[in-house]
Amino acid sequence: MDFFSNENKVSILFIGEMAYDEFLIRNTKKLPHFLHVAQSAEEILNLCAHCNIDFIFGTVSCEDKGCLETLKVIKLLYPNIEMVLFLDLRNDECFGVVRTLAPGKNFGIETQKKYAFDYLRNGLEVIARKKVLSKGIQYFDSLIDSSIVSQTDSNGNITYVNDNFTKVTGFTKAEVLGKTHRFMRHPSNSLEIYTEMWDTIKQGHIWRERVLNINKDGSDFWADTIIIPYKNKSNGSIEEYIAIRRDITQMLEERRAIQAREIKVHEQTKLAEAKDSFLILFTQELKTPLNAIINFSQYLYKNMHRIEEIPKDKRIHLLGQIYKSASLMLDNVTHILDLSKLRNHKINYTYTLFNLKESIQDVIDKHESLAMENKKEIIFQDDGSESFISSDEFRFKQIIANVLSNAIKYGTSLVEVFLLCDKEKVEIIIEDDGKGIHDKEGVFELYEQNWGGITNMEKKGTGIGLHFVKLLCADLGFNCIIEDSLSLGGAKFIVTKKLKD
Repeated sequence: MDFFSNENKVSILFIGEMAYDEFLIRNTKKLPHFLHVAQSAEEILNLCAHCNIDFIFGTVSCEDKGCLETLKVIKLLYPNIEMVLFLDLRNDECFGVVRTLAPGKNFGIETQKKYAFDYLRNGLEVIARKKVLSKGIQYFDSLIDSSIVSQTDSNGNITYVNDNFTKVTGFTKAEVLGKTHRFMRHPSNSLEIYTEMWDTIKQGHIWRERVLNINKDGSDFWADTIIIPYKNKSNGSIEEYIAIRRDITQMLEERRAIQAREIKVHEQTKLAEAKDSFLILFTQELKTPLNAIINFSQYLYKNMHRIEEIPKDKRIHLLGQIYKSASLMLDNVTHILDLSKLRNHKINYTYTLFNLKESIQDVIDKHESLAMENKKEIIFQDDGSESFISSDEFRFKQIIANVLSNAIKYGTSLVEVFLLCDKEKVEIIIEDDGKGIHDKEGVFELYEQNWGGITNMEKKGTGIGLHFVKLLCADLGFNCIIEDSLSLGGAKFIVTKKLKD
């Protein structure tokens, strides 16, 4: 440490012959200190009163009684002022006085004056060290005063607490002295914290941790806690522990509040983006069935004057496509309306015994226009087994419809549907020849899809369909997983349900 830095300046006062020593004054001015010179007892007293003198350095004479008396007064008024004095040591008359003023720092003027500058530097360093130490003590005292301090014996019994301990915790000194800190333990803390603490400090190591404590009124407070063990110097045994706690409750609360605001802003941003994405995608989702309804109905409307000329089969087909497209639109709207109820478990289910094959075929028929629009072929096969199941048929169709529409939208040209039944379970497999799905679990979350931003042309669903499937399957006892399709190369949805005996 540089004890002669600007931060540790010392105010020096030269007296006696030192006040006239040009060599000493010139070299002292090179040091980063304040230099004062006094040539009379009156000046010495005046400078000490007004200039915060730290160090008096100079010569004294027994003949100058006024100077000696002044130095004695200064020693009484300002006991912290250091003095280094030179005099004729053969003169016993004032030697005792000088030794009292500057114990251990008085020298013979004839023999030691030539080393005056060295003595000056040594004295300055001593004073600078004291200044540094004094600052450290002040900082430590401030730390202690602002902290929650307690001291215990080697068994953990409290022997001392400071005023801030009683102020923060609400416990009086009489209530805590002689007791352990167990009364401050918060019930949410694990015992491992205290086990680790004792293991550490009993080995003579300092322990530090953030600990939740409880005040007398039952309120909580977080404390950054340091426990320091003190050892006996002779035998090394631990005699006591001192705990210094800093209340960080407000800091943590402010930090949590900031984090909560950031999370809220982030969630609101994500929600806004999700809403925007949903509105864009949902309107796109309605286009296909709506276009089919408009085009087919417009064709019939324009040809009403010759309606009899249009083959009956074609008219029935066109009307069927209008009906199926309208039904598909209604299903999408129904999904939106039902999603909130489903997420809050407020959907009522109607269980009936129905034919799985017929239900699946009905869903496929309704998606015929969507398949035509996307130029996809749907192939349906079953194993020929009895395919009856007891469940909610309408909701089952919603499950299959959402998975099937996903395969139609993201497949390349082909979608295959398989129905497999045995005594233990039923299994519906829907495979496509698209790019597949990377995040096979995340795709079931709300507004999640397997592709990029909402402007990506491959993002073709509303983002709620597979989440709807997940919730319905959970309620109806179905299980839906995604695998990579080995035969077609795309995604493979497997919807299963175990059958009761």
